[in-house]
Amino acid sequence: MTLPRAFWCHVDYAGYSVENAVVSGITTPLPGRALAWMRQAVREVVPALDRDSFCAAWAWLGDHRGEGIAVRELRSGRPYAFEVSTPEGCWRWRAHLVSVLPLADACEGFYTGGVQ
Repeated sequence: MTLPRAFWCHVDYAGYSVENAVVSGITTPLPGRALAWMRQAVREVVPALDRDSFCAAWAWLGDHRGEGIAVRELRSGRPYAFEVSTPEGCWRWRAHLVSVLPLADACEGFYTGGVQ
């Protein structure tokens, strides 16, 4: 049996003020959605960044050619990451291909106590 493939996307924060860091992630079967999630996660952090970090994140968000390249990288199975360093720490957004275990159907294998 071949396991289905999907993109695991997550944001990590390493720094001093961890109490304000929102670390999250998703799994999606589509590389375009993976990058769209990364871009939205960057947008959520941008207002709290210092000037230099804000400019770096804003430039990445505005790089539409780079966006297409990132989707092609993901589609070919290569991981993609974006990182912004701040005086307090470092934000890392990542997406990479993973094997996904299928979820069990709620009705399959349900024990009925011998009643069919």
